[in-house]
Amino acid sequence: MSPIGPSRGDDAWDNAPDPLLALAMQELAFYERTRNRARLWHQTTELASLVAASATVVAAGLGAPALVTALAAGIALFTNGFRQVFNPAERWVLAASGWVSLKQAVNRYRLLPEEDRTPQARQTLLDQIEETTVRDLNEWIMQRRQAHNQRHQAHGQTTDEGTS
Repeated sequence: MSPIGPSRGDDAWDNAPDPLLALAMQELAFYERTRNRARLWHQTTELASLVAASATVVAAGLGAPALVTALAAGIALFTNGFRQVFNPAERWVLAASGWVSLKQAVNRYRLLPEEDRTPQARQTLLDQIEETTVRDLNEWIMQRRQAHNQRHQAHGQTTDEGTS
């Protein structure tokens, strides 16, 4: 699966009674899975970071062996690095935004009686699917470039549109 949706080989929707609606539902399911997975990663890394940082302070304060303090500090450092590199909070927001956009478009389309699902109504749904996918892809690309630039700036390197 790509960062923007189901793989293009996943064409089960083309044999459905309403292929456009089936495609929209497939895309909606992708955004829902992505949103839920990103939310779980975000919550897990936030909690792990808080616990590890707190454990570091408590272990040092109690005079725990250096190994224990170092291990807790290492976990805190790792989870903070993970958050910076993968940014699950931002992915959660993007996936939730895409899901809401598609869900609203699908609901509008499904509320139409089948005889009112005109070519214009179908085109509106298709446009929303494509707009959501392109917007999500562009946001993902922008985030990757920003992360790349931040890494290079942190190391004292100059960047030019994502290259050094």
